[in-house]
Amino acid sequence: MLRAAVALMNQRYVQAIVLLLTLLVFSIPNFVSSLNMAGKLEPAWSSAAIWVKSAECARTTKAVLVLCREGRLVPIADVSAGDDPGPALVLSAYAALTGAVVVENDVSRVNSILNYIGIGALAVLLFSLRLPFLAFLVLSVGPQIANQFHSLTPHPGHLGVACLVSLLPLAIVGIPLASSSRRLFWLWVIIGVVGLAIGMVFREAIGLMGVLASLLALGTSFSCGIMKLRYPALLCIAIACGTVLTIWTPYAILRARDAVLDIAPSERMEQHGVWHNLYIGLGVIENPFGIVWNDEYGVATVKKISPTTKYLSAEYYAILRDEYFQIVRHHPLQVVAVYLNKLIIALKTYTMWLQLVAVAVIFAWLRVLLRRLSPGWMPADAVFAVSAVFSATFLGQAFLFNYVELYLFPIKLFLLLLWGVLVELLLALATAPTPLRYPK
Repeated sequence: MLRAAVALMNQRYVQAIVLLLTLLVFSIPNFVSSLNMAGKLEPAWSSAAIWVKSAECARTTKAVLVLCREGRLVPIADVSAGDDPGPALVLSAYAALTGAVVVENDVSRVNSILNYIGIGALAVLLFSLRLPFLAFLVLSVGPQIANQFHSLTPHPGHLGVACLVSLLPLAIVGIPLASSSRRLFWLWVIIGVVGLAIGMVFREAIGLMGVLASLLALGTSFSCGIMKLRYPALLCIAIACGTVLTIWTPYAILRARDAVLDIAPSERMEQHGVWHNLYIGLGVIENPFGIVWNDEYGVATVKKISPTTKYLSAEYYAILRDEYFQIVRHHPLQVVAVYLNKLIIALKTYTMWLQLVAVAVIFAWLRVLLRRLSPGWMPADAVFAVSAVFSATFLGQAFLFNYVELYLFPIKLFLLLLWGVLVELLLALATAPTPLRYPK
């Protein structure tokens, strides 16, 4: 009976109908609810007010990522605090194209749209990988995760960013295991590169996680002979170049703005600078250095050393970089202790350590059973490996910077995929063509 039911669900048209119903019953209502939630939120992010001013400037001048000041255009970074340009770019582009007045609550709507585009794209890719249960899981549970966190900051949209940047590594390893179609492979590689570029614009840190995962996927694909195309080495090099080039997407957008509008680049960093967060990251927990996790502490540190240094300038970050490495050189054991304590706290979040151990043990057991029936790699293996890499990189972010759920919550998506892979493997065992024989 179970085998017959699973066989019926393996029909592609049945899977497509189920996923369409899931979209209608779960995803779309939750998306509408997420959009409606924006009207109930109170402003709590200083940069959001600046993005609204930039959008109002764009509404009248059609110029994006700038502010109108005293009859001239200036880069938005002259006032904003080194944020990723994604939310401001979308809001100002929307105002420029439609002439609509943008308010701070629209920041939440941008997050919702970004989240549900990411969830939808990831579900379609998983369906292309012939993993319908995982696609169903993303469409049904993904919206529940997305709707747990709403605010007028860019952070809730990072779930969608995580979905988008995971497309490329999943496509690189997974598509060749699921299909021999070259067109399908290149279609998803192109979509994945675009998703990675979008991720860089909205959250550079998560975009860099996607770059790392994609390069690891390319190395795995080449070394294991997964990519069944002509000239695999050249293709891997080409995809790697495209992957790395996405890192400069925000820079290219900002420089294009400067060229088109004929304005001088801002003297301040126009993206997140790593050294500020790395330095104050030592102060997330009690530490012997007296550092605290607060932007003002970083500012005060720089002012003591160089009172004339401009906030978020290249010199600002250079000073904090030097201060950070000075602490690492003179107090290495204390620094290691701070990092290990942060990692332990992160692993306790969502009882993550228990989930990761349980998933790893069950996955190893199921793969041993399946290997007796089919020795080759499966698309589910690709999803498991990519999800494990992203889980590790989010834990690495908690280790180096901050473990709070504000930054860590997208890991829920990859924990969900890890558990879903186990179900896919169980379904593969249930539909195995020959019964599994256990040794006597």
